[in-house]
Amino acid sequence: MSVSILQQHLIDKGYDVGIVDGKLGALTFQGLAEYVSGNVAPDGTGDLLALVLPRAMSQRLEYIHFFAQVSHESGFKPQSENLNYSAAGLRATFSKARITDAQCQKFGRSATQAADKVSIGNTIYGGDWGAKNLGNTQPGDGYRYRGRGLIQLTGRANYHALGTAYEVNPDLLLTPAGSIAGAVDFWTSKGLNALAATDSVSKVTLRINGGDKGLAERKALTDKIKAIWPA
Repeated sequence: MSVSILQQHLIDKGYDVGIVDGKLGALTFQGLAEYVSGNVAPDGTGDLLALVLPRAMSQRLEYIHFFAQVSHESGFKPQSENLNYSAAGLRATFSKARITDAQCQKFGRSATQAADKVSIGNTIYGGDWGAKNLGNTQPGDGYRYRGRGLIQLTGRANYHALGTAYEVNPDLLLTPAGSIAGAVDFWTSKGLNALAATDSVSKVTLRINGGDKGLAERKALTDKIKAIWPA
């Protein structure tokens, strides 16, 4: 997989990957995460990735698409979805089938009110749409199972698929170990390695978020990794 070339490029760009040994280990994963995201990844990110990634993937394109997608979703920093939408932002982002004009004005941020994040989450991820697409069948599920972690996992059904622990305590996806394990489990359960093998950023993105949100940046991040990790 030309890992030695990847390691040398990372060293040339100032990342500490140890020695050039052609092996994907903790330091190489840490350096790659920081290179593609432009962020300083939390301490231990590389160690955790080294524990779980080699069990889930083995091919260059699988790693490239995983790192690019996670970088876009969270910058390799576990986080909870920011629902601080303005009224105009809600209207521009979500269809009227998911949130009405009146709800945008009522819940969205404006000069005279803060965003009602709980109501926003329960509206855009709830109702018939949330039940059908996300498994959000209980009152409050929309906000409770808002996007979290490294791949911004959303919806009760997706949390349940990771395991009872995540469904009971969604904030596990905000811990270093939980966020990485959750992202990798989501990746494998959605069959994303097979899509990554086709080298189609659009197909991978569609499987992750059901659309093409952020597609241009996802493509740019994929190309950024390819530039230092040739076939």
